Amino acid sequence: MKHKSLRILSAVSIVMMSLACSLFTRFTRAEATPTPNYIFTPSTTLLKIEPDSLPNAQTGVEYEVEIRVSDNVTPVNDVVLSSGTLPAGLELVFVDHVNGAKISGVPEETGTFTFTVSISCFSTMVIGQTGEKEYVIVVE
Repeated sequence: MKHKSLRILSAVSIVMMSLACSLFTRFTRAEATPTPNYIFTPSTTLLKIEPDSLPNAQTGVEYEVEIRVSDNVTPVNDVVLSSGTLPAGLELVFVDHVNGAKISGVPEETGTFTFTVSISCFSTMVIGQTGEKEYVIVVE
């Protein structure tokens, strides 16, 4: 008798679960998630790179200047020297989370040094912005 009651209870449980599942799917009307239609468009905003010019430097004297980027839609990803050279003793260092870089060090040679700094921004829902600026450092 005990086994028969257990079988009936199991059968009733299965019927109740089937009914609950069919009612759930009937009333929720689950629909497929639509595929997003992402459109990546270039930003029309030009990067603003400052300063316009760099101060002169002196050999043997500590030199530091910030290259700042503004009007960017997404954060700056990298700042690199794309052409030319810095005076020996100076280096360009990208400063993460600051939207810019620093040129710093102690110049070891005199002369006029022309170089180009290139900037790239992350591309999140837009085509990443890029820009470049030519600079001149005169070391006396």
